[in-house]
Amino acid sequence: MVILINNSHKLTYIVITIIILLGIYIFCSETYISYELDYQINAMIKNHDIKEMKKVSDNKKIYLFLVHLNKNDSCKNTSDYQGGDKNIYLYGTEIKGKAIGVDMKKENNFYWKVDKLYFTER
Repeated sequence: MVILINNSHKLTYIVITIIILLGIYIFCSETYISYELDYQINAMIKNHDIKEMKKVSDNKKIYLFLVHLNKNDSCKNTSDYQGGDKNIYLYGTEIKGKAIGVDMKKENNFYWKVDKLYFTER
């Protein structure tokens, strides 16, 4: 069976293919993971989700820092991938002037979750 495609449809198929490939690249790249990091931490702060703050805090010091944040505070200057292994990626971010280390854990092939927050030195 031969499918005939006229020239006007050929351009449409090319554009759709490029959009799909670009979407897959962004979704599977480290850019997506740093976006998820910012989104998850900012949502936790905005919603003042104490349960989640306790879960991801490496120690009491970081937990108390998170609990006392203003709901308008947010992540800034999030780094690119800094190392790790195939299931845990290490990132750095800044919240209210403090350098924060973030471990992102691979939950499945497409989803990464904030696993641990801790203070780091600059």
